[in-house]
Amino acid sequence: MKIADRAAALGSIEQQKRLDVIANNIANVNTPGYKKDEVHFADFIDQTTRTIWNQGSIQNTGQPLDIALVGEGFLKVQTPDGILYSRAGNLKLDKENKLVNQDGYPVLGKAGVIKANDRNVRIEQDGQVFDGEQSVATLDLVAFPQGTVLNKVHGSYVKPKNEEDAPSPAKNCTVQQSSLESANFSLVEEMARMVDTMRVFEAYQKVLQISAQELDSQVINKLGSL
Repeated sequence: MKIADRAAALGSIEQQKRLDVIANNIANVNTPGYKKDEVHFADFIDQTTRTIWNQGSIQNTGQPLDIALVGEGFLKVQTPDGILYSRAGNLKLDKENKLVNQDGYPVLGKAGVIKANDRNVRIEQDGQVFDGEQSVATLDLVAFPQGTVLNKVHGSYVKPKNEEDAPSPAKNCTVQQSSLESANFSLVEEMARMVDTMRVFEAYQKVLQISAQELDSQVINKLGSL
C-alpha cells in the first residue's frame, strides 16, 4: 500500500471515530445534564475522548420533581452496579414513594434513600427536601477533586476511573427546583461539525477509491498482455 493510501485509510478511521462521538452527542441533545464529548488524536492511532464539563443552560419546567444542578456537583444514584453519579435531575416518586430518577434508581440523600408522600415536594437550593412542611432529607450532592478522570457509564452516569478517587460534599453546587439542565452544546453547531467531518471522511474515501481503480486498471492491463 502506498504511503498516501495508508494515510487515507488511517484518516478515514479517524474521521469515523469523530462521527461516532458527534452522533452520540446529538442523540443525547434532550438528555438532562448531558455533557458533550470530543475526540482528540495525538496521531492517527493515539485517540483520547474528552468530556466537556461546562454548565448547560437551565430551563424551567414547572415540575416540582425536576431539579437542575448549578455549579460543580453530582447526584448520588444507587444502581445495580453500585453507586454512580449523574446530573440528570428529572426525578419522580415510585410506587414506594422513594425519590428515584427516570431509570427507577434511588437518588440518595445524606442518610440514604429518600421517601416523601407529598408529590408537591419542595427542594431547597442547599438540597434539603421537604415533604409538605416537614424536612425529610438532604440530597447528597458531591464533587470530585480537580484532575479526577470520570468515565461515562450507562448513558448519563459517570464514575471515577480510579475507584480510590472518592467524592466529597459539593461546595459550589446549588439546586434549582422545577428546572432541568440542558445538554451543554448547541445542536446546530454539532450538526455543522458532523457535516464538516463527513466531508473530510468522504474526501479520504475518494482517495482510496481512485487508488483502487488505478490498481484494478494495472491488473487488467497486465492480464491483457499475457
